[in-house]
Amino acid sequence: MNRLQLVPEFCTGVNQEYLDEWIAYRNEDLKKPMTPRAIKMLTKKLLQWSEQEQERLICNAIEMNWRGVHYVDPPKSASTRQTSIRDDLTDTSWAR
Repeated sequence: MNRLQLVPEFCTGVNQEYLDEWIAYRNEDLKKPMTPRAIKMLTKKLLQWSEQEQERLICNAIEMNWRGVHYVDPPKSASTRQTSIRDDLTDTSWAR
């Protein structure tokens, strides 16, 4: 059995591609392979989020060299502007 395929591919709701990336990261980079029990627990944890959110969380964990996958709020948008700068610069409503 291939160690990277401990979770069945047909498992609905889990982003299998990124789960495999995480397992490979743990094996190759951290030298801390995941046990079948750890994979099962992580799979259960990942089911809380959409596949897109799972991708974001796993990528973030790999980028930060974490040993585990943790929820992190998505980045906030930098601007709270209601209008664009172009609209502000061309606005002549104040001159009426």
